[in-house]
Amino acid sequence: MTAELSAERISRWWLDRPPIRTVEQAELFLNSVHFTQLFGKDGSYPSLREVSRDDGCERTPDGWGADLEAMWSWKDELPVRGSGWYGKLLAGKPSLLSARLLADLYDHPGEPDDFESVPGLGPASRAVAQYLLVAGPTSTARLRAQTCGGSAAQLTTARTELGRSLLITHHGVEESRSGWPSCVLDLTSRVFGGLGTRSRSDRDHAAAATFLDTMVTATPRGLARAFRWPIDRATAALSA
Repeated sequence: MTAELSAERISRWWLDRPPIRTVEQAELFLNSVHFTQLFGKDGSYPSLREVSRDDGCERTPDGWGADLEAMWSWKDELPVRGSGWYGKLLAGKPSLLSARLLADLYDHPGEPDDFESVPGLGPASRAVAQYLLVAGPTSTARLRAQTCGGSAAQLTTARTELGRSLLITHHGVEESRSGWPSCVLDLTSRVFGGLGTRSRSDRDHAAAATFLDTMVTATPRGLARAFRWPIDRATAALSA
């Protein structure tokens, strides 16, 4: 099978293409690779930063440039467009998933209150999810004040726990009177439809096939690390 692969695919096609310049191009890129880290230079996974890098643009002393500013906005726009889930997933790093792959990885019934039946969530995580269920999309600044007693550490823990289970997604930003805009969070099941409609084995097989198609070669350990699966689950999915 390897001998039949084109040189383009063997060389990781996402690193050998014209730089991405628009959110529409970013959307097409995500729908071609289906998963990408926001940053990443070693080629382990697709990297939105690397495919949008423009070494010819002017930069501030801290390295900020028009290419980085555009990419930073796409991570907020793609979920609003319904084309990309954003949170911390691939190897625990900020990542985007296509809507198709999200449907394969989402391990819950697809209801707004999915979080209520997920074991292991801490009190802050449940408080954040419950607030989102009632209030709808909410900025992190407001969530911190309303559910975590103003504690940034508690909100970070809640976002990590809920994100690992794909229960929440970034969903745009809210402008702030001072400083950076505050990112907005919402329940994944409310932003993306059609979740939880197939058996877990069917979804696992599809997710493993997508991973293999993008990465060209894969091991159970690599699949488990990427999607935070137990090794036996990854082994069964790849074997199928």
